[in-house]
Amino acid sequence: MAESAAARVAAYTADAVRAAEAPLLAEGRPLMRWAARALADVAIAELRVAPGAVLVLAGAGDNGGDALFAAADLVAVADRVDVVLVRDRVHREALDAAVAAGARVVSVSEASTHVDEYALVLDGILGIGRLADRRLRGSARALVERLLALPDRPRVVAVDVPSGLDPDDGTADAIVLPADVTVTFGALKAGLVRGRGPGLAGRVHLVDLGLEPYLRRAHPAVTAAIEVVREDPRTRA
Repeated sequence: MAESAAARVAAYTADAVRAAEAPLLAEGRPLMRWAARALADVAIAELRVAPGAVLVLAGAGDNGGDALFAAADLVAVADRVDVVLVRDRVHREALDAAVAAGARVVSVSEASTHVDEYALVLDGILGIGRLADRRLRGSARALVERLLALPDRPRVVAVDVPSGLDPDDGTADAIVLPADVTVTFGALKAGLVRGRGPGLAGRVHLVDLGLEPYLRRAHPAVTAAIEVVREDPRTRA
């Protein structure tokens, strides 16, 4: 059950969130599956408003895995689901699930050619992993530039954070795809409410993964007055 609330919300650094996730992952909790379930729910709601084809931009990390698992659920409701793998490395189980469900893996050039056909984009290129330089590069940058140039952009759902946005301080260069909705997992990331974060994140959907007892050990990086939509996918079968 999703609920919306406007209040002062604690936001955390990427390191604090990773530390809070670690004991749950060690226990075998399916954090990625919970995250992907909530992500798919948000994307399905977007498609109900504006039906059509979906473009999934999948990076090498957990965000790419979240996007690919969600893609498997979207096949049943979208006109089609196209997946662009922006790195050679990929979450193989998630990719297999998406392809088995009927998603197509397409090249950057094919997606660019048909970029104006998509009603929805899932931005799962970069997440909160440790990177010295968060700028988009190579094929990912080229495809985002193509999307930014469209006079009528598709709706965009960012996976955890908009790719290229620093999750801690909210800095970003010019080539970041602004999200209509950001589905962030476990805790609000500080970069979503700092710097360029508020202008790039759109509506924030916060997914409860059970991190709260572990986040109490960390100090919030910042608290911000923000309206977030909260959902707990763990309560559903």
